[in-house]
Amino acid sequence: MNNTREDIILNYLIGNMSDEKARAFEKELEVDKEMNHLYEEYRELYTLTGQVTYETSEVDNSWNAFQNKITQPQKAFRISWIKVAASILLLAVLTFGMWFFGSTDISLTSGKVVTQEVLTDGSTIILNSNSHIFSEKFNKNHRELSLDGEAKFKVTKGENNFVVHTCNGDIEVYGTEFNVFTDSKSNFTLIELYEGSIGFSFKDEVKILKPGQRLILSDDVLAISSFKAPVVWLDMISCQDAPLSYVLGQIKLSYNVQFNISSRLLKERYTLNLPKDDLAACLSILNQVSGKNFALIGNTIVVK
Repeated sequence: MNNTREDIILNYLIGNMSDEKARAFEKELEVDKEMNHLYEEYRELYTLTGQVTYETSEVDNSWNAFQNKITQPQKAFRISWIKVAASILLLAVLTFGMWFFGSTDISLTSGKVVTQEVLTDGSTIILNSNSHIFSEKFNKNHRELSLDGEAKFKVTKGENNFVVHTCNGDIEVYGTEFNVFTDSKSNFTLIELYEGSIGFSFKDEVKILKPGQRLILSDDVLAISSFKAPVVWLDMISCQDAPLSYVLGQIKLSYNVQFNISSRLLKERYTLNLPKDDLAACLSILNQVSGKNFALIGNTIVVK
């Protein structure tokens, strides 16, 4: 296998690549069939296991243990990908065992790439870039995790409710589909509910959301309103009547930058569409819509 190509693919998948190099790599995938095929193999492995590299000893040990459990002698294949596939199968069995008999740790950071994860209870999470979910224990009797950043959730029903902890409060889920954005630095949380029902715990009260409602918590002030169009952030950033806190929070996640804006301006609301691959264009559009002069100084967005 070409190590140079392998390194490029691994760096792209884990987000360890500049925007310029990532765009060049994506263009190469369109014209280089061999590279595209190799990339798809690694991408599938990364999607299944959450990692793209394995220690040789770990793969060999898993493979040998797998073979020892087979009653009929089998031909020992020497293709590394078959060993990896068997190791994945073994890991899947172990994961099921952890789910059925006990708890499992969850820790997933998306980097530059939007990441999808299926939890052991069947719930699906789409994690926005530069976001993090984690849980010290997760099982059928304790379906709780914490979020820093943004994620869309599609939660399966279970005997116990699903709980998402944020910097501003806890979301109790009753089998539903919703989006959560939370930023501990700006102390801002936005939740949109699409299906089902959720409860948000805040100051010893539980606020119940219905489908089509948006909850915003900013500067310790909570407000619930209806929304006409949901927020979008998979391929582009699309906001309708959203606070500047959320708009800049989206730019922060997409481009890994910070912002230093007065709390008064952060409450202003905007409706706009922004690209996820051109920071200069984002700021230009924001300036046109707001009539202000947002600029990037170092790694921080400010108003001049």
